[in-house]
Amino acid sequence: MAINPVPMSQSGIANVSYASKTAIVSEATADTTPITSDGEAALYERSDQTKTNSKKAYTKDTVTLSEISKQVEMKFASLRATVENLFNMQNVKTGEAQGLSYNQIMEKYDGKLKEFYQNQEVDDSTRLSAQQEISTDGFWGVKQTSDRAINFAKALSGGDPSKIPLLRKSIEEGYKAAEKAWGGELPEICKQTQEATLKGLDDWANETKQNV
Repeated sequence: MAINPVPMSQSGIANVSYASKTAIVSEATADTTPITSDGEAALYERSDQTKTNSKKAYTKDTVTLSEISKQVEMKFASLRATVENLFNMQNVKTGEAQGLSYNQIMEKYDGKLKEFYQNQEVDDSTRLSAQQEISTDGFWGVKQTSDRAINFAKALSGGDPSKIPLLRKSIEEGYKAAEKAWGGELPEICKQTQEATLKGLDDWANETKQNV
């Protein structure tokens, strides 16, 4: 791991990676201007619309998107509070009174989040909680995070396999953005999550080919 011995930093950058990734995927696969794998514009048909041609219609799964978004937002709320608390406690120790919100911290340390997390003193309770969150079975662990990302991508695209190349590119760009914000090479857990997510997209593509 890049950060030792503070797993809070790994949890934090996992969140940053996931946030960047889903934001870019959302933008790239929005149903207002979706793009097919051959580069042509396409339109999604609503489930209550009549099919005007024989081409299969793909409808965005708003229920799944809502469920995943709610789960992530609840976890982000806890993360934001933790980061703000750590920052404020550090300020008290250094004699500084200025307190920043999570978004202000992210903006202030954009491009050097690695430095920010390395300089934070983490209490045992926060460290233990972070370790549990990024564990094998944790919410921000490799499996759960990659599974959510794949399900989110499928729901956004309406299950359209022709969007897989675009989804893959969007995820890769999301991780590049996270690495830039981090200010260096991402922690190993982030790399593993990216690999697992891309593999999930590849598996989806292979399943689609087999069913054709």
